[in-house]
Amino acid sequence: MPNILEETNYILKKYNIRANKNLGQNFLINQHVIDEIINSSEINKEDLVIEIGPGLGTLTKQLLEIAGKVICIELDEKMVKILKDRFSLYENFEIINDDVLKVNLKQIIERENRKCKIVANLPYYITTPIIMKLLESNLNIETITVMIQKEVANRLTATPGEKLARSYNIYSVLFLRI
Repeated sequence: MPNILEETNYILKKYNIRANKNLGQNFLINQHVIDEIINSSEINKEDLVIEIGPGLGTLTKQLLEIAGKVICIELDEKMVKILKDRFSLYENFEIINDDVLKVNLKQIIERENRKCKIVANLPYYITTPIIMKLLESNLNIETITVMIQKEVANRLTATPGEKLARSYNIYSVLFLRI
């Protein structure tokens, strides 16, 4: 079995694509990071997992092995094609080609009628709007496990008087209240 970096390079070459920086795409290539995300999310065969921005499907591949159902929400049509090719044989796989900020997550969760967990490796430029949507939408979600850039985490968890005081903002207040 090739390592994740080799697999990623193979897929990029096979489909003749590159990460779309305009969409903030970045691909997971570290198995330890993927293992941390999987272990932190505590997923089992009873769970519905909504994966936001699955990209090439590195994380998706492992989610499909442990979750009851995985619904991926991906904006980039090129990635949607790759995901469909890679996971068409999985009965517990569904893909939605749309902007997660426009998707009715409540309707999806109600339709599936099972415990829902959110998992994602979020792009920097849209991290805060996605997290705020998840927290403010009154969704029946059991857990949210997301990987975000350190700068975004610092901004979201900033407190008044910190050295990074300029990072303290309305999102910090909202995030700490939840």
